[in-house]
Amino acid sequence: MAILPAPAVGLRRGGTTAPVYDRTFKCDRLERLAEPPELVVLGGSRAQRFEPSQLERLTGLPAFNFSLQNSRPEDAYAITRYLFWRAPDIKLRCVWAVQVTTFGDTPLHPGLLAEERLSQFLPDDLVAAQRAAGAHVAAHEVPWSDEYSPRGALFRNGYDRVEARGIGFDEVMRTYLGRMLPKAGAPSPHDKRRSRHYFEKTLRLFNLHGVEPILVIMPYHPAALAAFRAVGWQDKLDALNAYLWSLRGRYAFHLLDYTAIASFRGSADGFYDGAHVKRQNARRIVRQILSDVPGAFR
Repeated sequence: MAILPAPAVGLRRGGTTAPVYDRTFKCDRLERLAEPPELVVLGGSRAQRFEPSQLERLTGLPAFNFSLQNSRPEDAYAITRYLFWRAPDIKLRCVWAVQVTTFGDTPLHPGLLAEERLSQFLPDDLVAAQRAAGAHVAAHEVPWSDEYSPRGALFRNGYDRVEARGIGFDEVMRTYLGRMLPKAGAPSPHDKRRSRHYFEKTLRLFNLHGVEPILVIMPYHPAALAAFRAVGWQDKLDALNAYLWSLRGRYAFHLLDYTAIASFRGSADGFYDGAHVKRQNARRIVRQILSDVPGAFR
């Protein structure tokens, strides 16, 4: 199986101990592997606890977690192109964690624009326009206090440090809902055409390689889910499901809605806040995926 060498790396932070964008960090981790992954996890921060070691144990496929903070379909498309470019002979299966906010034409993440191993797969005019706009986006860097596996799974970050300081879940949830409830009840401020375009381009790319991606709508803590529904958020989830189901016939994929924890036998104790799952819930989601679509990893 051919693994092509990586192209020249783009903008990096200076020094050997300086933080780097998570897009660069994940590319670096991937390129240290002895063999290319045959299963990739895509998605945002809520998917970072999925463990490639568990996926490999259950499927027999070497896996890599390429989920990123504030990941959008443009990230997923560039990552998928990059992975197929490096290992064109690999049948790369995919678990893609999605949510309502996956879709929205927000400014591209500075880490995506800076990392030429990924940005090379996006149109030059789009990258140039986004760089020129200089929009202020939360540009996640990987703190050196965070801990990751060699295959990209997040073991420890700020959520774990909050717990270690003895800050209780009720306080964390109050802070989370105070920040997220106004957004949950408000209309989306962003158009969705560009993000949907790249989402569908990514589905098409997997299909051309004989793969039906597994799309997982990620769960919420029951208290957060109830609070969101009370302010009208369910309409957004219904719209997401309607959009995804509308793609049936044009693209081949599996759709698993794990919004409620009962759908994957999850635990209310397995959350850091209203949305981010701990390792135990991530493991239950993976086991449920294998139960719901047992043939998807062949």
